[in-house]
Amino acid sequence: MEKNVLGELMALAEFDPEELKYIREHISPELNEKYDDDNLQYIVDLLFEYLEQHEDDEDEEIILDDVAQFVVAQANKEKMGPYDPDEVAEILDADFDFMEITED
Repeated sequence: MEKNVLGELMALAEFDPEELKYIREHISPELNEKYDDDNLQYIVDLLFEYLEQHEDDEDEEIILDDVAQFVVAQANKEKMGPYDPDEVAEILDADFDFMEITED
């Protein structure tokens, strides 16, 4: 990932109500009910932590399942979980979509 792209992504890491609204509109009703805004923001924050840790891996493709596993592991480590990896992947997928449409 290029450093300027990472910088743009990190700028988006601040709380963005539009981001959470988009995620909510693009995840299942079950996940909407299960996860409050604080949990969604926590997952988004861990996504950016993952991206920051892998910023030197420019040639590596970001694999959604790897990011989901990272989020689950960090949440468990920080006693914020447990989170289901499949549910986290659905949330992350929606967030990646949001980032794609807002980077234009």
